[in-house]
Amino acid sequence: MAVYCSLGHENPDGSAFCDECGEPLSSVAPAAPAPAAAGGVPCPTCGTMNPAGEAFCSNCGGSMSAAPPAAASAPAAPAPAPEAAPPSAPDQVAAVAPAGLHARLIVEADNQEFDLSGKDNIMIGREDAVSNIFPDVDLTPHGGEEGGVSRLHARIFVENGQYMLEDENSTNFTFLNRQRLTGKTPTPLHDNDEIKLGRVLLRFKTS
Repeated sequence: MAVYCSLGHENPDGSAFCDECGEPLSSVAPAAPAPAAAGGVPCPTCGTMNPAGEAFCSNCGGSMSAAPPAAASAPAAPAPAPEAAPPSAPDQVAAVAPAGLHARLIVEADNQEFDLSGKDNIMIGREDAVSNIFPDVDLTPHGGEEGGVSRLHARIFVENGQYMLEDENSTNFTFLNRQRLTGKTPTPLHDNDEIKLGRVLLRFKTS
């Protein structure tokens, strides 16, 4: 026997809800879910099998066109952490002579002056063409050979904006303000410092 809803829609006997409008058909008990083997379309709400083409579930009244409940989505994989930038190399301070200083080396015996301005590495010693040694400051004409100056005796260079003096393991040593320097040990230079290479006396000036 057909079952009608309040709007007059005809429904199969045993329907719990109107196939057209979904209205509960209280005059009959809800139909038991149809077995899966019977075929049809499962209700997206309660899973009850319904004949193909039904607009509403005969068990719960839910729309047969509704999307099935969304399954819990898997947690999204965490975004990879941005790669840390490689540590930048420390800024290397260029070995540049201090600006504004007129550095020079003066031979005390004859007041010969050697201009060091604009230079960041000055070798002091005695020229020897045979050995192809040509120091920036040649003390040969200023008593260098008699005074015990080595061919490559000492070096003045700039480090972090500071003039430095270094003995190059000379035979007769280098003295700064009458203090003997250890070979290959840079020592800061200041205006009016006294430098002695062997027995040759020099004066470092920056003013």
